[in-house]
Amino acid sequence: MENNHKHINEDDVEILGINPSEPSKPKKKKRHWLWILLLLPIAIASFLILRHNEKEPSNYYRQANETTETQTKPETALQQKPDSSFIEVLEETINDVPLLVYAPHHAHAELALGIPDRNDKSIIFATQAADVGGENFKIVGDYILAGEQLARGQRKDGFCAIIDHKITIGFGSEPQFLQEAINQKGYFFRQYPLVKNAMPIDNKPKGKSIRRALAIRNRQVIIVESRSRESFHDFAQALADIGVSDAVYLVGGSAFGWYRNQNREQTFFGKEEEMFPNPNYLIWKTK
Repeated sequence: MENNHKHINEDDVEILGINPSEPSKPKKKKRHWLWILLLLPIAIASFLILRHNEKEPSNYYRQANETTETQTKPETALQQKPDSSFIEVLEETINDVPLLVYAPHHAHAELALGIPDRNDKSIIFATQAADVGGENFKIVGDYILAGEQLARGQRKDGFCAIIDHKITIGFGSEPQFLQEAINQKGYFFRQYPLVKNAMPIDNKPKGKSIRRALAIRNRQVIIVESRSRESFHDFAQALADIGVSDAVYLVGGSAFGWYRNQNREQTFFGKEEEMFPNPNYLIWKTK
């Protein structure tokens, strides 16, 4: 009988019934299940974390994005803050005298010699200030432009001084304001007085015309214009009746000027073709 068993050395160990060249199949399956059991919780946890992050980012992520966008995103024309300098226009009627009240907002006043540039968008109001003589076309009364005295005289008792962007309306000579305007590179001009301490003042010129005034009401500087031809007396009385405490005259009639409203729309008044030589202006400019 032929011996089918292989030769076995003393140091060899043979397991009967198992082919040593092939691994045990039950052990291979056990290893697969073991890896599945180990990886399954990790896969489930990873899926839940990813799903949560996609559904709702963390607060820190949202705040970081919002802050970066606010700081770096340039403003478009529509997002830019509108210019806050403008003229508010009010219509009032008192004692059958219709008036336009112009109230400057966020602007400062100064004087200008000659017609200002109407295309200069920084100018929100321009109106003629001191009178010009009909014979020599020189400015009537004391006139100081940025500290330089260009005209002299006290033919008119009212005055306006602009020093450090502050407007003062006064009466009489008041040399301290004149000198301070020179020292501080300010502005000064003379005109007819209209209202003093809430009381109207009569002036010699008669007749009727469109009237304008620089006035103070409730501590606010305003410009008042009559919408109809009025005498000095009726105009001054109307100013006092609407609550003006102090006022001086501005060149009226067809004197040329303009203003810009809150929408930056420009409106002209008067007639430029009737301009006298050597005009001077009181203007308000954006701050």
